[in-house]
This record gives sequence, C-alpha cells and structure tokens, in this order.
Amino acid sequence: MLAYLSKAIKMLDCAIKLIKLENISSSPSQKRKMSKKYLWTADISNLVELAYAILEAGCVNNGDAEVMAFVEFLGETFNIKIERCSDFYYKMRTKSGSRTAFLHKLIKKLEARMDRDDEKSYRR
Repeated sequence: MLAYLSKAIKMLDCAIKLIKLENISSSPSQKRKMSKKYLWTADISNLVELAYAILEAGCVNNGDAEVMAFVEFLGETFNIKIERCSDFYYKMRTKSGSRTAFLHKLIKKLEARMDRDDEKSYRR
C-alpha cells in the first residue's frame, strides 16, 4: 500500500511540475484561461493533507520546501485561498480513525481504475 501511495505522490509531483512549466511559458491571457481550467473541488483540508504528504515524501525540492509556500502554490494553482494550513494539519493529527483518510481514498480510487482498465484489457 505504501508503494502505491509513493507512486501516486510521484505522479502528482510530475503533474505539478508540468502545470508550473506551462504557467511559466504561457502568456498572461493564457495563464488566466489555464488558471480557470482546473479547480480544486474537494475539501481544502484534503489539499493540505496532500501537500504535507508530498513534502514529507521529498517529492518537491528533495524535501527542502516550506509547507506554507507549497500550500500557497497549490492554492494559486487551483484558485483557492488556503489560510492557516497548520490548523488543518493539527486537525488531521488529532482526528480519530484514519488521520490520512484522503490519501487512502486516492489509493482506493486509483487501484479501482487500474482494476477496471485491467478488466478491459482481458476482455479484448
């Protein structure tokens, strides 16, 4: 399960790098269009959970990145304002049950998609 999480985080890291490169190379009008293309539609706490996981795994700047700056970057990428991410982290830490419920949900969803795609391949 940890291997799947690691792969999922690496894929997200690649996606973030791609978005960042596209933002740098785009004109200002293209940036405005792109920034409206992808909107974070899950809870903000889920994005904060993802950000902490990415940073803890060393996927951005080999782990040498400030949490607040990275969370702000993700917020800008998805057009949301994230204030006091440390409050979200505290709530994750003190939560009863799974403290990383969102990451577990991502793993299950990705594995389910892979299973569906495997089934399609076997039917051919």
